[in-house]
Amino acid sequence: MNNKCSVVICTFNRLNYLKKCLKNLLNLKFSEYEIIIVNDGSNDGTKEFLETLKNEKIKPIHHKKNLGLSESRNTGIKNAKYNIVAFTDDDCLVDKNWLKNLSKEFIDDNIGFVIGQTFYIKKGYQGYFPERLVSNIGAKWPMGCNIAFSKKVFEKCGYFDDLFFKYNNEDSEMAIRAISKNFSFKRSFNAVVYHQKINWNTKSLLKSAINPSVWVILKKKYPKHYLHFNPPIKFGLFINIKDYFYILTLPILLPLLLIRYLINGKKDLKIFFTKWPILLILRRYLIYKEAIKNRVIIL
Repeated sequence: MNNKCSVVICTFNRLNYLKKCLKNLLNLKFSEYEIIIVNDGSNDGTKEFLETLKNEKIKPIHHKKNLGLSESRNTGIKNAKYNIVAFTDDDCLVDKNWLKNLSKEFIDDNIGFVIGQTFYIKKGYQGYFPERLVSNIGAKWPMGCNIAFSKKVFEKCGYFDDLFFKYNNEDSEMAIRAISKNFSFKRSFNAVVYHQKINWNTKSLLKSAINPSVWVILKKKYPKHYLHFNPPIKFGLFINIKDYFYILTLPILLPLLLIRYLINGKKDLKIFFTKWPILLILRRYLIYKEAIKNRVIIL
């Protein structure tokens, strides 16, 4: 088992989340680790807070301006002193054995990365859309809030690609790139992360509409590997095929969906109507736009 790891946290103007995350990380049951905090140009007092910390485990790095998540992760990797680099997010809390369970899966030199499970708030919480967007039950997907890489991956494959930041899928692309270079991976069901409660709004929800468009680019770039993690693509052609059903039946479904939404205690009608139907239609439009631009047959 690897008993030395670097943990990378990237943050931008989320000081309250970061404080909880950092306090939690300092309670890890692990022999030797460092916590690299990449402050990506925050102006909410994050820099001042980090400068007051006097713990030898904590290594703050400050960007003078906001460069984005991919560049911040790359800064963390380049400053990591250990061969296993684990990532979580500033709005997450990790189980006390998280790092131990991630690191022990690196049992041979060919394992490039290990994926852990992510729950929204707590295990067993019955989340609703859009809360489900930040969970990864069963460690099915390579999510940046709970994943560890061997440094060999970055040495052979390069670093996180900023092109995929706008799709919120730079972690997916990095994992698929590693697979394309013949690295293997493991899942650790005991390496658990809990996402802190977040407040969704229509702006953040609409911003997520571009995320599925990434599969157009990944299909073009990695035609033999883009389906490796079983993304929501049917027959190598249809992305989120259920969208078509919802759009075609929306006049009938909309009243039923609204009743269910209200029964479940949800009252934000802006969020509801953003999903039904604005998000659906916008998502299809962005996928078609990307497909035409890249000359890829995908719907």
